[in-house]
Parts: sequence; C-alpha cells; structure tokens
Amino acid sequence: MEELYWKWLEEQRRGRTGESLRRLLEGHAFNEALFTKEIWLKGVGNLNYLKAEYEVPGFGEGYFYVDNAYLRPPYKVGWEIDDFKTHGQHTSRRTFEYERERQNHLVLNGWIIFRMPLDMIRDQPNKCRRFVQFTLGKLYGDFGETKEISLPLKQREIVRFANKLQRPFSPAEACDVLGIRPRHARNLLHEMTEQGWLEAASGVQRVRTYRLGQKGSYFET
Repeated sequence: MEELYWKWLEEQRRGRTGESLRRLLEGHAFNEALFTKEIWLKGVGNLNYLKAEYEVPGFGEGYFYVDNAYLRPPYKVGWEIDDFKTHGQHTSRRTFEYERERQNHLVLNGWIIFRMPLDMIRDQPNKCRRFVQFTLGKLYGDFGETKEISLPLKQREIVRFANKLQRPFSPAEACDVLGIRPRHARNLLHEMTEQGWLEAASGVQRVRTYRLGQKGSYFET
C-alpha cells in the first residue's frame, strides 16, 4: 500500500510545474496523505482517477486547488480534508472568505464537494471508508472499479465536434460532420440527448440547436 501511494504521488509530480508543483509538494501533507492511504486506498483499493492538489482555473486570474479530486466521468468529485484548527477556531477572515469563494466556484462549475473532518478520519476511519464506498456506489454503481465509458463511433465524433466547437450546433452541422442524412442526424441527436450526452440549447417542441450535456462535458475523446 505504501509503495502504491508513493508511486501515485511521484507520477503526479512529473507533470507539475510552478505553483501547481509547489502546492503538491507543500499542500499534500500529513492530513491529505492520511486520507489517501487510510481511507481511500483501504476503502476503494486503488488510486485510479484520484488527483492530489488538483488545479482548477478561478474567476479571471488565478487558480483554486482541490485536496483530492476524483475525475471519473461523468462526475468531478472533490474530497476536502478539514482540520478544526485551521478551518475552525483559528480561521482568519481572509481565509474564511477564500474558502467560501472557492466552494461556490467549484459547485457552480459542476463539482460535487465532500468535506471530511480530520478528527473523523483519525478516530472513525471505518465510518469514513463506508461513506466513500457509499458515495462511489451511488454515483457509479461500484467502489471505483475501472469501468470505462464507451461510445459508438458516430456519437463519439459528435462529442468531439461539440467539445472543439464550444458553442451550440445545429442538426445540419452534425450532418456535415458525420456525412449522414438529416433524419438520421436528428434521431441520433435525440438519442444522445435522452442519454445525457447532449442537451437542447434552443427550441422547445422541435430542438434547433444542441450543446454538450453533463456526461459529454467530462468525456475524454
């Protein structure tokens, strides 16, 4: 377990520079390591999709950091470790304001955030493990097994096209991308909308344009 943890941490260090690397080296300290090894590894059994001190662009300039980010489509789940000494009785007004701003920003951008008290991690580790297992079970139907989400070729091309476009697109544009007839395109887009890959951007009874849905936004093409 210890070897797996250090290998995971070293792999993340290789791809970091600047503030992101500094936060990983300094921010992922005892509390975060305790959660990763004692709660996550023992409860889930692997570190797949888990990122330490994950960098998220803030409003305008700057970045926010998530203690432990679980980036497994279709969700982005943040696990924050709260020490009562730093998040409770000794919190400055500036830190208090920053934490609320960060929380609001993450939730606004589609993150699911859970906060784990350090005392509970230390004193009630089994309870914490069960909560992590329950959460992953409810979101994914398992405890973090590496089940990949797959898409047929045409649907994958639509998701790739919409990701690249970053604006609503019409069925006619989907026809051009896939080289298919309008009726086929509309049926395909309707099916992807029902499945959550897309959502209607305009039109009520008859959808005129589409954009990425929640699942499509997090899908790695």
